[in-house]
Amino acid sequence: MYYGYRCYADDHEPLGWFYTTHQEQELNWTTNPSLFYWCKRWKTRRGAEKNFDYYQQQWQLYRRQKCGYLKIEIMPEIPSIDENPNRTSQQQWDAKNTKIIKESKTKYDEKNPVWAFRPTPELIEWLEEERWDNENGKPETNAQLLIRKLNKLRQLECQGY
Repeated sequence: MYYGYRCYADDHEPLGWFYTTHQEQELNWTTNPSLFYWCKRWKTRRGAEKNFDYYQQQWQLYRRQKCGYLKIEIMPEIPSIDENPNRTSQQQWDAKNTKIIKESKTKYDEKNPVWAFRPTPELIEWLEEERWDNENGKPETNAQLLIRKLNKLRQLECQGY
């Protein structure tokens, strides 16, 4: 439940819910529930009251010709898809299709298993010495280091060592 500013015309006709754009230079209203995440809203009435005088004054200055006023009211529920308006279309699709994602992740994990092991302190010390990449001076990640060492071991075994 959120509190917001409801916009009214001089004849007390509700216009919509108050929002601002262009760094609060444009003041407007909307009646479209899918755009309610644009609106100024607060979790408590006290929070809405803190800024009410400022926005009421701005509203009356901005809407000189049409006049009208703002009033603090409980906003209708915002549709859940708009809870996070910054979601990409990919994130929205992912949220709707979790079953497909789980199935594809299971298939991927079967083909590409993750191995875990605990090297001895001596092996860790040796691997730390071998970690530095001489080409660009940056250390290799654990995965890069182990893959490089395993490839080298495989090549040595193929040569008969």
